[in-house]
Amino acid sequence: MTSPSRDINDLFDEIVLTEEKEARLGYEEGLKDGQEQGNEEGYKLGYAQGVSLGEELGKILGQVVAQQQLKHTDKVRRSLEQLRSLIEEFPRTNDPQADIIGAVQDIRSSHRRLRALLGSKKTPGAETPPETNSVDHKDYSF
Repeated sequence: MTSPSRDINDLFDEIVLTEEKEARLGYEEGLKDGQEQGNEEGYKLGYAQGVSLGEELGKILGQVVAQQQLKHTDKVRRSLEQLRSLIEEFPRTNDPQADIIGAVQDIRSSHRRLRALLGSKKTPGAETPPETNSVDHKDYSF
């Protein structure tokens, strides 16, 4: 039994369609792999930055709580309360509407003002660790 002869145009169409199909499948597979790798890298970067920011805010909150145990002027007490409020209100969930960068900037500004107010006093605990006292804060903006 002989196989029926196929039209040469059908063979060329099949070759072209197979090539297109393989290219599409390769593209889709590469896109999926790229997204997975990008998500993993993004997660690792976000996690590391989050940990660093959490450490910074935790140190500032610890300083605030310690200072609140001491006697201060009304102005310093209000500044301590405001800074503590800013930290306690800092977003702790993955809310896309949250202005994390703005919140960090507000906390840092309030912390700098508080340090300036406490700068003339030599009370225990008024000094800040070098990590939070330096001007080289990481920029968490994009």
